[in-house]
Amino acid sequence: MRFLNKNTFLSLAFILIAIFTLQGCGGGNNNPTRVEFTPPAPFNIESNANVDSSYTTSDGLQIYIIEEGYGPFKVIARDQVSVFYTGRVIKNGDIDRVFDSSYQNNNSSPRILQNLTKSPISTGSGRTVSPLIDGFRRAILGMRAGGKRVVIIPPSLGYEDAQEGSRGYQLRNDTLRFDIELETILD
Repeated sequence: MRFLNKNTFLSLAFILIAIFTLQGCGGGNNNPTRVEFTPPAPFNIESNANVDSSYTTSDGLQIYIIEEGYGPFKVIARDQVSVFYTGRVIKNGDIDRVFDSSYQNNNSSPRILQNLTKSPISTGSGRTVSPLIDGFRRAILGMRAGGKRVVIIPPSLGYEDAQEGSRGYQLRNDTLRFDIELETILD
């Protein structure tokens, strides 16, 4: 006895495939690769009581030292470092939004930064590591483990030269603020 003819079987198979496909798509926010920035509040630089010292370089880089840090060693360009940071866009003198952070999806893991030089470097595995934007790179140089800084980066020391389609292109005309905490110098 035949329960299904060929057309009924194909129709049923099509319906089941459609149901499983739609179910797999989901309707919620189930994307495991979605990154949500969850940083702590920005370091307070408005009150001089919270800043150990500050200075502005001739090209407009502003560095506020919140805590000096400890240990005998200061970061130099050849070092790899482990840092917590949050990058924010500044509009009209106020914080507009977070665009990058080591604090993601309610986790705080320091990032390992491998290239504090001005040029790309090659790793032992043949991978090329691009340099950080100049203002961020310069802010880290000279820090000690446990040190905390805020750096205000003008576009000329940030992503001003970013080409269309490249990382940072949307930030090319923006003033940036990074809150940085150096966890450790790795080498």
